[in-house]
Amino acid sequence: MSKAPVPSYSKAVRPHTDGTYEQPTHEIGGDILILGGDSKDVEVLAGDDILIEDLSDSGTDRFRVNYAPYVAMDVELTLVAKTVGVTKTNPVLKGTVIDEIELVWTVNKAPDSLALTNTGGLDVPSLADNDLAYEYASQTVSSDITFTLQGNDGDGMPGSIDSDATSISFGNNFIIGNDINRDGLSTSGLVTAITGFTKTVKINRLQTYNATGGVNNHHYVAYPKSWGLATFTKGIFTGGYVRLKNVSGVLKSVLGGGDTESDITVANALGYSEAYYVYMTLFDNQADAVTPFIIS
Repeated sequence: MSKAPVPSYSKAVRPHTDGTYEQPTHEIGGDILILGGDSKDVEVLAGDDILIEDLSDSGTDRFRVNYAPYVAMDVELTLVAKTVGVTKTNPVLKGTVIDEIELVWTVNKAPDSLALTNTGGLDVPSLADNDLAYEYASQTVSSDITFTLQGNDGDGMPGSIDSDATSISFGNNFIIGNDINRDGLSTSGLVTAITGFTKTVKINRLQTYNATGGVNNHHYVAYPKSWGLATFTKGIFTGGYVRLKNVSGVLKSVLGGGDTESDITVANALGYSEAYYVYMTLFDNQADAVTPFIIS
């Protein structure tokens, strides 16, 4: 960056002891020359982002003004997660074991210190101020974890410390498809059927989709119970689905007196099992490629 021109200023005229006056000398656009004399002392004070260099010698008080704006610390952190050498992207399917994590970062200037922490109980390394990467190759991760890198330039300025974070998040299958009306049939039959439905790895139930299924085929939506109960909307209408309940191995759309609901447990392709909510359309023949359903 080129240095902005620095104006020079003349000092006030100083009187000699004999009553005469001496005119100050200055150079336009160059150094500021401060002349000696019998007047009071002169102080040159630096301001914010201003550097004053004292170039004085025995014959001349000389100072140079330089504008040097402070640059705040900036760090950017990126992460690559792998399982047996295969890169995984978020969200990672539950049951996956991440066995290699590569963390790489950039800094806009040399830091005085760097600190890398995590929320998953992995080792906290000691980093040198010139490090630009760190790899976890001997520890595994199978649940959500966040890594945070903090850089400090050591200048003690408001922008001296900056941090950036990146995460590995795990999700499970959001499942949709169509099948016969299974109200009153076995729960195991439903669990078997939905294994062949369309699956998307997600971390919540929010979704927009088009229902499928012709005559005598109802549309189904299944997702982890931990995501909460759903509201279905299509256009200006709300509803259209009923949640199937597992009562002693039989599916029911409405619980009867004395019925006790049990979880419907679904295992994904990696063998990870958890409780699911399963919804079925009230009516068959719901195929519609124009107006989608929205789950909230």
